[in-house]
Amino acid sequence: MLTWAVDAVIEAGCSPVILVVPDGHEDMARAIVRDLDVVVVRGGATRQVSVGNGLQEVDTEAVVVHDAARPFASSDLVRCVIDALDDAEAVLAAVPVDETLKRLDDDERVVETIDRSVLWRAQTPAAFRTSALRDAHRKAAAEGFTGTDESQLVERYGGTVRIVPGRRDNLKVTFPEDLRLAEAMVSLR
Repeated sequence: MLTWAVDAVIEAGCSPVILVVPDGHEDMARAIVRDLDVVVVRGGATRQVSVGNGLQEVDTEAVVVHDAARPFASSDLVRCVIDALDDAEAVLAAVPVDETLKRLDDDERVVETIDRSVLWRAQTPAAFRTSALRDAHRKAAAEGFTGTDESQLVERYGGTVRIVPGRRDNLKVTFPEDLRLAEAMVSLR
């Protein structure tokens, strides 16, 4: 999964590629990507800290953040988020929500059905103006705010965030059943 995610970013023309990995896994990651032009950086306790650690190695105007947990993202999708940065500080891939959403109360009773027509599921890759992402990280650290993704930070501190159509096969492997689905997808390719 790791090399597929890295390959998509490299094939899209991103350089340098900075791979942020959990503390203690740096040597293993270096061995996995040893034939690729990749800088390995130690991650932190949260996604936000990990991205911040990776940002310290970035010296380009734009930066792409992508997760190895999404091994099926294509280099075309990476290029698409980069190309859409013209009038935004952040662009992420996303797909429309296609299931009915319910909001519950503390007793787990349904209290509302959410209008899904304006809701999208965020994916990676996401592209950012590096200065905007750094500024958002700095402000979040000062405020003690932790977001669920980087685009939330840029959004929170006034940046324009846009989406481009993602892909439903850009699966996020989080749970054991996701891994089984990913394995089935690979066997069909």
